[in-house]
Amino acid sequence: MTYRKEYTLGILSLLPLLATGTTKGGSWLLTFMVVYVGIPLLTWSFLVPRLALLVLKIVRHRESPGHQYFFERLVGPPGFSRRILRDLRILLFIFVLSAIIVPGITQVTPGNLAFVSNEFIYVSILLLAIPSSIHVLLWVLEDSGLRCHNPVRITVTVPGSWMSKWLASIGGIGAFFSFAVALGGSLDRAVSLASTLLISLMPSSILAPTLFYRRSEPGIVKRIRESKAAVSMAPLSAPPDGPAPPSSGPLNSPR
Repeated sequence: MTYRKEYTLGILSLLPLLATGTTKGGSWLLTFMVVYVGIPLLTWSFLVPRLALLVLKIVRHRESPGHQYFFERLVGPPGFSRRILRDLRILLFIFVLSAIIVPGITQVTPGNLAFVSNEFIYVSILLLAIPSSIHVLLWVLEDSGLRCHNPVRITVTVPGSWMSKWLASIGGIGAFFSFAVALGGSLDRAVSLASTLLISLMPSSILAPTLFYRRSEPGIVKRIRESKAAVSMAPLSAPPDGPAPPSSGPLNSPR
């Protein structure tokens, strides 16, 4: 897959920042790509495969008659709409957490708008690189075909899908707007500030995951499926011969 649509959206979302930084020269663009895109990408590439193998070992030893883990046949990476929705969930996640963290480390007032906005961006990039790796981990496990079969409920689910939805809970938007209003001094300024921060963070929230999907995820998925934990899991957890488990039943994967 070429991921042309994601690259196009990422570059388009980068244009306002490029227009702002034209007077800063090429070094500014290089710094942006390294800090905003490179650091999250390298962090995910290092953490996710290790965390994935750890998760496999844990679920392998915690199997029970009511929760049986197995790998479905690979059907390829998710489509464009699913990937973009994942990007937006990451964006929402780092927005909400940054809005909660920043007031605890600096005074949020209209008088220091520029300083607090910069603090917000720095905290967001840190959150994108490390805590957001949990999102990426869950999605890699989903794409690897790992599933949980519950014979009692007759369901096949994606392990951890509830956590992905919980981490991106839309109810947390209130925390961000409370922060924005405190900083902006009014609702109009808060909306303007939210838009500015959104524009600043959107390129990294699109480009970093896209590069990860294309460059890193295929190798990680292969490593997961060929791991000792996955191989030992298959004969015990895969459905028996005959009718397949009800994969046509509710499949509660992240949307």
